[in-house]
Amino acid sequence: MAIKTYTAGSVLTAADMNTYSANSGYVALSKTTITAASTQQFTSAFNATYRNYRAVVEITGSGTSALYLRLLVGSTVQTGNILSIEQRTQLSTATTTVGTRSDQYALNGNIFATYSSFYQIDFCAPFATAYTNWTVTGVSGRSNTDSDQFLMSARNIVTTSINGFELTTASATTFTGTMTLYGVRDA
Repeated sequence: MAIKTYTAGSVLTAADMNTYSANSGYVALSKTTITAASTQQFTSAFNATYRNYRAVVEITGSGTSALYLRLLVGSTVQTGNILSIEQRTQLSTATTTVGTRSDQYALNGNIFATYSSFYQIDFCAPFATAYTNWTVTGVSGRSNTDSDQFLMSARNIVTTSINGFELTTASATTFTGTMTLYGVRDA
């Protein structure tokens, strides 16, 4: 799409706005309701239509558990091959933990009972047969006066086309909520 330059006195038309709206920003692709799941797969989430994607997850746990995100090739979990660095800060104690991982977990967050957890996950070129990168920002409510802040960046060190992901807990703890997936339009 060519960028139109406006000068003083130029008129922005409805056709111009339609063109700009149709060729930029996020496109809502799907919204999945999750009900009492300890594992939820999102297969066929990624395809060649968009290069980059954003997943917005808001969930509440039935108890306290680690929450993991794992990449899918078909409906099979990709094991190993993930390098990541993460930082977690607990609000009430001002304790910050920084660490690195080298395993199958593309996210190592938390969920708690009663209080919601929110994660925003930005995937860069997951469907391409290339190294997939992603970032995660999130917050998990521990109580009405305490929470965890979470930041992570990661890389799949194998050039594999990823078509989806799954959320899973470290225990029998279940989670309920929503996951909304967006495609990112190229300008």
